[in-house]
Amino acid sequence: MSAPWDEDGGFAWERREAGQSWEQIGSDLGCPPHVAQELGERYRAETDRIVMRDQIPLFDVPE
Repeated sequence: MSAPWDEDGGFAWERREAGQSWEQIGSDLGCPPHVAQELGERYRAETDRIVMRDQIPLFDVPE
């Protein structure tokens, strides 16, 4: 089950990647721009964390 802010965070990050300002995104979500930015950045950080955890290495490089 995902957290309620995951959906808004995903929306915020997608809109930001599409070139919208945090002010526009906040207006779409009905929240202040700094909240929209926090949601988007939290979503991106969580997504990156999951990818790094679950990624299968392409090469085994000896250390």
